[in-house]
Amino acid sequence: MIKAAKLDKEYFVVIIPGDELIETASKVQKIVAEHYNLYPDQLYPQLHITIDRIDKLKKDLAVKILKEIVKEHKKINIEIDRFSCIKFSDEYQLVLEVNETESLTNFADEVHKKLADAGVSTIDNYDEWVFHITIISNIFAKNPIPVDELTEICLFMEGMSRPLSAEAEKIEIWRPTLDPVNKIIESFNL
Repeated sequence: MIKAAKLDKEYFVVIIPGDELIETASKVQKIVAEHYNLYPDQLYPQLHITIDRIDKLKKDLAVKILKEIVKEHKKINIEIDRFSCIKFSDEYQLVLEVNETESLTNFADEVHKKLADAGVSTIDNYDEWVFHITIISNIFAKNPIPVDELTEICLFMEGMSRPLSAEAEKIEIWRPTLDPVNKIIESFNL
């Protein structure tokens, strides 16, 4: 089982999907967030696919490794299929399942292998990693959804189909914050 992130010790390596996919997913996120006033300051979590976590003290080495990998990969296909519930730290999150396309899998595996070989990745059991886009969770929410209601929303939406595809636009290293200025440590166009 993948351990929960240590927000004080880790940064995230994320892929940013193309606009059509993000716009569609954002509509669901916004409806629920506004209903529950999750983010009174209107700073919503940016939708993304996390592909690895890194030791924040080794970010410079991670940047160097990612610069090299990005040169070799110019097209990463992202496909989503349906909503699903994932339980983290005893609480459900509503996510969009991301299909393991060949280009995504090859890219993510290479990123993880090179980061792990350099002692930068904090993920020990990457074979258990599940690609997803979190739509609703209480992480970073100023007014969290009560656990029973979040579970109800999640279970209601689970399995609803919404097939979409897009190419990845960027790979980035993020701090765990909603602040759009402070979040991005490094960004690479694909």
